Amino acid sequence: MSQTFQHHGQLADACAEWAKISLNGLQPRRNLHLSDKKADWKEALGALRRFADSDSYQAPLDFKAHAALENYWKWKEVGAQARWLLIYGIDLGLSGDVLRPIYQEVAALWIDAASAAEHARASMAQETGADYGVAAPINTRTDEYAIAVTLLSLATLLDAQDDVPALDEHVLAFDTDQLLDYLCAGGLQLQQVSEELLHKRPYGAMKPFFEQLEALPDPLLPYLQTQYQEFLKLSPKQQKKGAPWLGTGYWALEVAALTVLYGWEDSALRASPHYPADLVDYARGRLAQAESGDS
Repeated sequence: MSQTFQHHGQLADACAEWAKISLNGLQPRRNLHLSDKKADWKEALGALRRFADSDSYQAPLDFKAHAALENYWKWKEVGAQARWLLIYGIDLGLSGDVLRPIYQEVAALWIDAASAAEHARASMAQETGADYGVAAPINTRTDEYAIAVTLLSLATLLDAQDDVPALDEHVLAFDTDQLLDYLCAGGLQLQQVSEELLHKRPYGAMKPFFEQLEALPDPLLPYLQTQYQEFLKLSPKQQKKGAPWLGTGYWALEVAALTVLYGWEDSALRASPHYPADLVDYARGRLAQAESGDS
């Protein structure tokens, strides 16, 4: 008899709803090959739907020992696909109201992946008779760091900060750095912030921002210029020179999230094509609505 896995989301139902989203008549947020981007969206959604219908998602506790470990890796792979689904949705021009429930389901998927990891860890320990190391779903010491930045930034931009504590504890296993701690600020009451930045590119260029006595957006203007606008104009060969670039893609989501968290006047930042200004407006609108409801 199968054990019951307590899902935080309902991926199959969510995928069915996402399949109904019309991609026609949208205004993409940037210049792109629209047919290719729609195909990317549909491919990622298809992968999620197949996973949602599988035993891997529906009954992960039925997998034991090495099978449980391999199944957990599938959760991580699908979680990465889900993150790209969000990015494709942003590219295509989906509104904040459409993106927000998608984000919440993606966050739930990653939180459930942490439960799959715990099951794999316990099952392998039972099989081998020794503690078996199974890493947290997102290893921030690797290129998975970009997924962490995406999830924590969008938690602010899509007003879903209730997910931050579980993401920090279970998905990241509290293995954060200075930027991730700043991005967690909307959902956590941190008493202490790390002074370490785990990845040099592009985030090392944010050091002038972190070293300020007062948090102002001015140092982020050259950051947007050099680490996004100029970098993304380079050829793929040039981009690969040096340490890996672990930005969030075309969009500097971390800059937009910091803008919302600090309430900056952001007219200068809006001059950058890599700054998702309408998502900042969406987050601010949600915050204003919540504040007016509390008053």
